[in-house]
Formats: sequence, C-alpha cells, structure tokens
Amino acid sequence: MPVKKTPGRSAHSGSALDSYKLKAKLLQKAKMRSGKPIQLKDAYEILAKSAGFKSWRSLKELFDATELYCPRGSSVRWKTWVKSYDEAMAIRAECDGYLLPYRDHFFVCEIDYVEYLGIGPTDTDLKAVGKNWVEPLDARAFERMRKKILDFKRL
Repeated sequence: MPVKKTPGRSAHSGSALDSYKLKAKLLQKAKMRSGKPIQLKDAYEILAKSAGFKSWRSLKELFDATELYCPRGSSVRWKTWVKSYDEAMAIRAECDGYLLPYRDHFFVCEIDYVEYLGIGPTDTDLKAVGKNWVEPLDARAFERMRKKILDFKRL
C-alpha cells in the first residue's frame, strides 16, 4: 500500500529540534498576546520542562546527538529514509517500526536496528519511550536509553 505524502511543510518538516523551536516561538507569541511577555529563552525552558527534560540544553543535546542513531557502518542495515516528519509517521504506523531522527531527516527501522544500537526488545526504557524517538513518551527514559546506546558504542 503506497504511503500518501503530505504536501507543504508541516511543523515537523525540518529536524525534530526545529519543531521544538517552533513550539517555543508559538508559546512566546501566545504569552505576548496574553499580556505576559517572556523571552524566547524562557519559552525554550518552559517547553523543555513540560516535555519532561531537565532544561532546554538537555533537550537540545539529546536531539543534536542524533548522529548516535546512525553510526558508521550502520548503512548496511535496512532503513526507510524520509525528509518529512508526516511521511515518516505514516510509514511508521504502516509497518509498526521505530521512527528515529537524523540531522534534518527521519528514518523508520525495525527492532533489529534498535538491537544493533544496543537496546534489546524487552528494555523497559524502550517500552517507556515508545516507537517515536522524535517525540518520546518519556523524556527521562529516552535520556537513559541514549546513555545505554553511548555505553554500548564504547564497548
């Protein structure tokens, strides 16, 4: 079954981090309209904390580190690459795979690729994060999982 492409740019058409930046700008504008203006850096902090991260810096570091999800030598593993978040979400839903960010692209992979990164299918953090690593269900579990991948790569 072919996947429908979504025309135009969505909030997620760029990198995952760009979508958070856009949400922070929208929050800043909303606060300004309500008569309670805030600086953009404060909007970033509010957004990061509401997403379960310790700080904007913590969120940014996690998403800037997407190189971690596509290490050297991983090209021999099968992945579906897309530019649009919406298209990636549609493919992820169709094949029940894992959606991962990489720079300003996204890819969908199966559990064998996640295992290649050092995360087993029964890992409790993987279950808590869910299959969309762009918008993890549990930010703390995502941070722990990222550390596991880093530790695994060091072996």
